[in-house]
Amino acid sequence: LHVQVTDGGSQAMELVILGACGPAETFDRPLLIIDPTYTNYKSFADRLSRPVVAITRTLHPDGVFSLPDFDEIEEAIRENKPGALLVIPYDNPTGQCYGRDLMAALAGLCVRYGLWMISDEAYRELYYQGSAAVSIWDLTNHDVPGIEGRRISIESSSKVWNACGLRIGALVTDSEEFHRRSVAEYTANLCPNSIGQYIFGALAHESRQDLHSWYAQQRDYYQELMTRLTGELKRLLPRIIVSTPAASIYSVVDVREITRPGFSALDFGLFCARRGKVPLKDGDYTLLVAPMSGFYEERPAGTERTGEESGDNPGRTQMRIAYVETSERMSMVPHLFKELLTRFEQQR
Repeated sequence: LHVQVTDGGSQAMELVILGACGPAETFDRPLLIIDPTYTNYKSFADRLSRPVVAITRTLHPDGVFSLPDFDEIEEAIRENKPGALLVIPYDNPTGQCYGRDLMAALAGLCVRYGLWMISDEAYRELYYQGSAAVSIWDLTNHDVPGIEGRRISIESSSKVWNACGLRIGALVTDSEEFHRRSVAEYTANLCPNSIGQYIFGALAHESRQDLHSWYAQQRDYYQELMTRLTGELKRLLPRIIVSTPAASIYSVVDVREITRPGFSALDFGLFCARRGKVPLKDGDYTLLVAPMSGFYEERPAGTERTGEESGDNPGRTQMRIAYVETSERMSMVPHLFKELLTRFEQQR
């Protein structure tokens, strides 16, 4: 494998879009994403004047996200002729975990239609179902004939290692040519963070046993936190839809069954930020959630982006909760969410 260290996973994202997608301001070889998806990919594509097309998952009442039929995915590929398919096996924002069979099936499509397969593995090892981590590097020509030489992963020290400020990521590929061209492009940045490389490089001196002990510790912490929070949300708001805590550090909540028509997650988020205030024993609190509308791509091929809060956007009633506060503070979230949602609905 060819490994290129970058200034965080974000820089690797930009390099991948530059290398896998077509010329700027054309619709040649767009990036194919699976909605809802991490918004930075859309932001970087816009910054680089590269188009994005999407296939959309559905959040079912039981909290499970599902892909459309593979016939629909193939039709999207044939119609838009993307240069690459992006997958996030430990998904941000949904918390979905892609199993090995699904990864292999998507890899088969990439081979059949000549796409790069890009796997964002920033949350690898943060999985709460199954017994082993899933990675694009598990897939070989034996599993998916022809996949070798078109695989790319994006790596980061930010998530599993809690080191966002270290700004160390990597672009890993089994294509020597892609690696060579990516390194050449990156010389415009002179070099990645050398101090961060030195610090993060200390992990190379840790034993495999100690590394896996850390992974297990992280999984135990987040799984307990997510299971407790999602269970309490369902207890307080019985008809709320909450995504299954299967991977990463996020949950999606959908209030489509418990709010009146016209609910806007964006307006609710602004209400919480501007006026939300719930008195608790040690002070007043509000809750900041991420409206999901921005995680969905709404541009059909060759058209302009529509408004983020258009009525047909599934994210209109959905919000992402991130497990980034302490366990004690995260335990407040269900109560805060219920109180703030009730007050928001009363004033609409």
